[in-house]
Amino acid sequence: MHITSSVKNYGGVPTLFINNEPYPAIAYITYLTERNCYEDFAKSQYRLFSITSYFGRQTINEVTDITPFANGIFDNPEKADFSVFDSEVQRILKVCPDAYIFPRLNVNLPVWWEKENPDECNDEGFGGKRPRACFSSQKWREDIKQCLEQLICHIENSTYRDNIIGYQLGGGNTEEWFSFDQKGSIGKRAREKFAQYPLERQNELEFRRFLNNAVAETICELASFVKKLTKNQLIVGSFYGYTLETPFWQSGHHSLKTVLECGDIDFLCSPASYTKGRSAGRDFSCMSVLDSIKLHGKLYFTECDIRTHETKPLGECREGACREGTYCDGLWKGCENKFISQNILKACFARQLTHGNALWWFDMWGGWYKDKEIMRDMQKYCEIMNAALYDRNRQSIAEAAIVTDEDSFLHVDGYNELIINMVDRDAYGQCGVPYDIYDVYDFETVLNRYKVFIFMNFKNMHL
Repeated sequence: MHITSSVKNYGGVPTLFINNEPYPAIAYITYLTERNCYEDFAKSQYRLFSITSYFGRQTINEVTDITPFANGIFDNPEKADFSVFDSEVQRILKVCPDAYIFPRLNVNLPVWWEKENPDECNDEGFGGKRPRACFSSQKWREDIKQCLEQLICHIENSTYRDNIIGYQLGGGNTEEWFSFDQKGSIGKRAREKFAQYPLERQNELEFRRFLNNAVAETICELASFVKKLTKNQLIVGSFYGYTLETPFWQSGHHSLKTVLECGDIDFLCSPASYTKGRSAGRDFSCMSVLDSIKLHGKLYFTECDIRTHETKPLGECREGACREGTYCDGLWKGCENKFISQNILKACFARQLTHGNALWWFDMWGGWYKDKEIMRDMQKYCEIMNAALYDRNRQSIAEAAIVTDEDSFLHVDGYNELIINMVDRDAYGQCGVPYDIYDVYDFETVLNRYKVFIFMNFKNMHL
């Protein structure tokens, strides 16, 4: 009997099930696996892990040009190479033979594919670089499916098949489905598809909506394909729906309703919000309309990529990994000391626990948790997540709700101060009153649940 995984309502919130039993959805992942903490986390009772895998050896960030972290499975157009994927799985199983793994698959295709298919790419690349794939390309989607089929077939016939509990689909810039051109993914295929719209809808606003839909439809199409390949026995999810964190239409993240209505998506994920630089004393709010996600039966994973006092610049962790002067200051700088690190980690964990979320600790460059006291905390968090599954009611107790409208961001140009203030959740997190947050399309469904609604409006803002 092969392993199965699913997401079901349990205790009033979407919950991970493995082999039909509720399972604590708290995991560990790193980019630089040579600096991993797999053994430390395994000793701290963690059994859920993720690994990163790449269809092509390309940078994950067109803006920073960060060096690829590993070779791509399909770098050679003549033959797939699964050796890196296999070795990364075995690296975990060596220290944790009963691990459950859900790979993060970066489905961006190799350089050779983009060179051979210029009509399937954007009009231009970011910052004068070569154009990369256009999200409206059906050929791109079909060729990704062929790659997915080869990989999943390989996994299904592997010795570790029953350690794999599902798949996270990553694509676009930073693996988070942002467009490579940073303009919404505008290319020949996008213009062709949009030209098929009725004349009365061929305007700027509809074009922006179309580009956002293209991202959501790609995710749903690929998820449906993976579900079919796995006979609907394993969970499938993706980064998407950064409604409040990227409120500009070019992000492509403003067609969340499409994804939430897709029955083949089991979970969505995003990092904890970067609001106020994640400084101490701040709320680690969600990037998305969390309670709309839960209302539609999707599990929500928060990527807890918290920089600790053990965080070192990427360039020190792997020689030549990035350009000089990048990934070393500002957002990428670690906490000042262990005390602050521990308390920020605790705040982030508490946020996920009290909202019924899943999470993974993202040890991006490796070694961020190489501290005995922090690892003791990590073990406590795992134990608490496990104990929480026995709580019969993990539903929200909030009597106030915030309502936003993802469609409104299509009407706005740029990322100006007014938008930033309108989507700033920091004040809500500091007010001392628990709140839930929805998109307006769910308003009527939850109308009678709350005593107070706060509406985010964009009055007098036009194209």
